[in-house]
Amino acid sequence: MKRKTVFLFALIAFAVAGYLILPKPEAGKTAAKTTLERYAAAEGKVEIAPGYEVEVSSELEGRIESFPVKEGDIIKKGELIAMLANGDIRAKLREAEAELAVSGSRLREVASGAREEEIKEAAATLESARATMEFEGTSRDRHRELYDKGYIQKELLDEKERNFRVAVSNVKKAEETKSLLEKGPKKETLRLHEDEVGRAAAAVEYYRKLLDKTYLTSPITGKVIRKYLQQGESVTKDKALAAVADTALLRINAEVDETDIGMVGMGAQAEVRSDAFAGKTFRGEVVEISDYAGIRKVKPNDQAKNLDMKVVQVKIRLNDKTELKPGMTVDVKILPAGKGTGTT
Repeated sequence: MKRKTVFLFALIAFAVAGYLILPKPEAGKTAAKTTLERYAAAEGKVEIAPGYEVEVSSELEGRIESFPVKEGDIIKKGELIAMLANGDIRAKLREAEAELAVSGSRLREVASGAREEEIKEAAATLESARATMEFEGTSRDRHRELYDKGYIQKELLDEKERNFRVAVSNVKKAEETKSLLEKGPKKETLRLHEDEVGRAAAAVEYYRKLLDKTYLTSPITGKVIRKYLQQGESVTKDKALAAVADTALLRINAEVDETDIGMVGMGAQAEVRSDAFAGKTFRGEVVEISDYAGIRKVKPNDQAKNLDMKVVQVKIRLNDKTELKPGMTVDVKILPAGKGTGTT
């Protein structure tokens, strides 16, 4: 009995000594290792950032007369992409410009008033009319005396009366003409000519804007990535001619399994890899998280993944320019918000 008790105490002592001697794992390192291994894996596609891919369309319908760009061409903002046939519009613009010139000349002529020579001519006409009236008045009075004395017939006196009235009327007309020339044009006359100039100017502006719309230019600096039509084809308002994109500004549209979305937050760092660029890691940051879960659109490389599981779209902005091309499929690793991505 005594021997058994001694053996039991020896066994207990050996166990305690072994626990004290053997090395124990550091708690901090284990926790750190666990934290670094936690991430959301996803598949995604490379796409152009919003606002940096535009489709060029026409406000007019017509035929493409010139389409000098090709797919892959680099084009600057404002440079010509295509031109529609515009001969008819050019002809109408020239006609409107000619009408504007004529109506403008008329307005200037009326607004400037009568020339000094015209006023002098009107004054001379008035003096002549007055002299004629004076002569006809004297002649009428003399013939009236002769008629009263019975030397002439009534018909001759009546003729002299008519001549005098005509002379009086000519004097009034000459006075009015001279007065109008001295006063200048009426307000109503000026307004009429100003309205004509306004209508002609509006027509010129309309055809100029219409002509400008036949020149289709790029709204951004970028690359022509698609051409939907060719020279000679017809254009409709609802169909684009070409697409231009700034391919240097890319982002990743990643599909995160709904079971992993809890690890993803705004600003979280991400690593992007592509089979096309083996050994390279592209850095990015989560800038948008969808508010709903939908069906998977990108087929995962991992065949063990549940293809029926719903996914949440997460947009990742790439930090730097990359060799990635729009439409490429990539693998994404998103670390919890606040965690670094480590090294490449």
